[in-house]
Amino acid sequence: MCHQCQRSDKSAVTCCSNCNRKRYCYECLEKWYPGKTKEEVAIACPFCCGNCNCKACLREVLVVKPCHKELDVTVKLRQLCYLLHKALPVLRHIHNEQRSELEIESNIRGVQLKEIDITRNKLDKKERLYCDNCNTSIVDYHRSCPNPSCSYDLCLTCCRELREGHQPGGSEAETSQQQFVEKAYSQVIDGDGYISVPRKRHRCESQEAPASNDSKAYMSCHFPDWKANTDGSIPCPPNECGGCGTAKLELRCNFKANWVMKLLQNAEDLTSNCKFPNVDYSQGCSTCQSNISGGNNNIVSNVRLAAFREKSNDNFLFCPDAFDMANDETNHFQIHWMRGEPVIVRNVLDKTSGLSWEPMVMWRAFRETGGNVKFKDETRSVKAIDCLDWCEVEITIHQFFMGYLEGRMHKDSWPEMLKLKDWPSSTLFEERLPRHNAEFIAALPYSDYTDPKLGPLNLATRLPDDSLKPDFGPKTYIAYGFPEELGRGDSVTKLHCDMSDAVNLLTHTTRVKIAPWQHKSIRKILNKHATEDLHELYGRIDEAGVRVRGQSLKQTYEHEIMVAECMKGENIVDNDRTSVSTESKYTNVQMLEHQRNKMKQSNFSRCGDICETDSFLEGNDTRMQCLNKQRSELEESSLQSNLYDKKNLFTDTVDQKSRTLDFDVKADKYLSAKDQGEDPGLKKSSPEPSRDSHESKKRLEVAHGGAVWDIFRRQDVPKSIKYLEKHKEEFRHIKNLPVKSVVHPIHDQTLFLNERHKKQLKEEFNIEPWTFEQYLGEAVFIPAGCPHQVRNRQSCIKVALDFVSPENVEECIRLTEEFRLLPNKHRAKEDKLEVKKITLYAVSWALREAKSLLPNLE
Repeated sequence: MCHQCQRSDKSAVTCCSNCNRKRYCYECLEKWYPGKTKEEVAIACPFCCGNCNCKACLREVLVVKPCHKELDVTVKLRQLCYLLHKALPVLRHIHNEQRSELEIESNIRGVQLKEIDITRNKLDKKERLYCDNCNTSIVDYHRSCPNPSCSYDLCLTCCRELREGHQPGGSEAETSQQQFVEKAYSQVIDGDGYISVPRKRHRCESQEAPASNDSKAYMSCHFPDWKANTDGSIPCPPNECGGCGTAKLELRCNFKANWVMKLLQNAEDLTSNCKFPNVDYSQGCSTCQSNISGGNNNIVSNVRLAAFREKSNDNFLFCPDAFDMANDETNHFQIHWMRGEPVIVRNVLDKTSGLSWEPMVMWRAFRETGGNVKFKDETRSVKAIDCLDWCEVEITIHQFFMGYLEGRMHKDSWPEMLKLKDWPSSTLFEERLPRHNAEFIAALPYSDYTDPKLGPLNLATRLPDDSLKPDFGPKTYIAYGFPEELGRGDSVTKLHCDMSDAVNLLTHTTRVKIAPWQHKSIRKILNKHATEDLHELYGRIDEAGVRVRGQSLKQTYEHEIMVAECMKGENIVDNDRTSVSTESKYTNVQMLEHQRNKMKQSNFSRCGDICETDSFLEGNDTRMQCLNKQRSELEESSLQSNLYDKKNLFTDTVDQKSRTLDFDVKADKYLSAKDQGEDPGLKKSSPEPSRDSHESKKRLEVAHGGAVWDIFRRQDVPKSIKYLEKHKEEFRHIKNLPVKSVVHPIHDQTLFLNERHKKQLKEEFNIEPWTFEQYLGEAVFIPAGCPHQVRNRQSCIKVALDFVSPENVEECIRLTEEFRLLPNKHRAKEDKLEVKKITLYAVSWALREAKSLLPNLE
């Protein structure tokens, strides 16, 4: 009987010689294990290899074994001291804030108080306490109304702002999403523009609930009658603001008396003799800089060119190979992580058992059968986001995944881009996809940071087991993609900023074939969109921005014409090929050489496979001559221009910045490598390892990036905000309507900077993000506080996990203070992270662990 399909009527089966028990029929091997040959299965079947994807094995609950190596006592102690050292500023901030409030309370009562004199709340362990004014989580000290029928709670920050005469919690205003929803839903909504099965439309993404008659307390309120008393005491706010307006707020605490003070003292004592290297932000990583300047291609593969900033030492990102990580690789990671730089780890999936991330396999793992089915509706249909109008559509899971594999389109032939966010949504990823969860956790690099349960440098793991914890994931992000930037309806995650650190792993990609007739339709629609944008987005001229509007008008028109011309040549990636766009002209020789070296390390070992299957290589000689001529012209021009010529630097699109060169130049690169006495087949691949055992089709997919990332530096955020506020009306969001206003151009998550906007941002403010492509099996580490956006070039399945690192805990605190100033009903308003509480429990755990290790050290 076939172990996969549980049928015994199959005559052609392969028996496993390893276990002498399992057998798989030829049909199941071809359908579910296309990367395995019958000979490989005969040696060791998928069950023996641990990657069987039959229904029973997929639902088997696995225990992820800790992958942390046993460390020496000295190393453990230093690791704990490092955590305490990074957490000390947060501890001091909390302690000083509480001490100041205790002094004010002493003045109010007229006696000197101690912490033991403060009334302690009796909270359930599953209960979260939030400020009723700003929605920020309350850690310990706060003020609360003694009236039993009121119980209004106010955080210490709001108390301070009231005493200073400021409006507590920031100014209230409607979010841009609310305005979008009101305008969009004032129109008649129908299903025009969509094909396939009829689908029911729901609320728009990130949409707030419509205002009702009883929601006055949540609307703009300037608290005209709510002021602090002269002695520092604070009355409960009036009824219209959520309070009772009669009693005075009393000082309360949640933890034991002097707990924070003892944590601070013990942490300072333990770290007083520890010395940690200071970060010199004016200097780059010495290891990476020496590798870049040395020109060793085998070493330089550990960095990736992601920006062209003038006089900057952070244009290259640290990009190690998961297989080549040394024991001290965490130290190298920390050098870049402390600087707030993203890190890309290659070939992460190659360290796993090989469990399939094919969408149909995930669907089979997700489905449940039988009479007592939980989440029955979710196994049949889901709510996806249509990236064209950013509204939700209801679609069956099977239809969504078929569109993921084969593509979907609107009635006018425009590509339809759908995406699922945080799927499965009704429960934990670990519960619904246990095997995939175990595979993902085991694959993550830098487990000291990313282990969601035992990571010693993941502060989020130290919350009490019986407490209510934030949702750190894992979460899946499944979305369609398109190789070229369309301008509207692109499969994107719009610009936003996460409160915590995150790691994002690309587990699966699929390229969808675009037919020639659809190319022509897309080209016509592009021209139509260009005309509409000229009128709706760039046609208005205001007194303050006449010149800028004119430039925007001209640049946008040229950009759309460029894309349209590109479409005429049908230079869009289909299922079997990719081509160099007609506008692909690099701005300097260094960029071209970087791509050539990258190709030498990645694609030559697959040249034979590709040449046999890629029909697009016909006419290769002509294109090779054009590229060689282009390279000669670049070399000549480079003698007369500076490497960072501002005028030409940003004329390239994302394809020139982060994309691998066309496959039809592989033969040229292979010969070039041979001429230099190198064996390209022995070099390690940036997008794919030479050890990959997948079939040639899979290897071909890996060579093309699945998603394009733009990650901004923290220090560039203020200028980025100025640019976005200045040009906000040049963007579209819900229902494709122009953006009229924004509350916060980043936290609203309504704007996406296309290539034209990124170029203009560079010209006006001299800012550019790190831009790179994420390949299959690559994990991207995003530091907290770095705004980022993503565009899918292929259908992608990504799995993400949030964590809180010691290096970025202060940044998390800063973001919490920033989010609390947003309007009450804003999408990013609620403080779900509770980073102060996380820090206190992490410090408490670290002190206990260090205390237990000190006797062994002696």
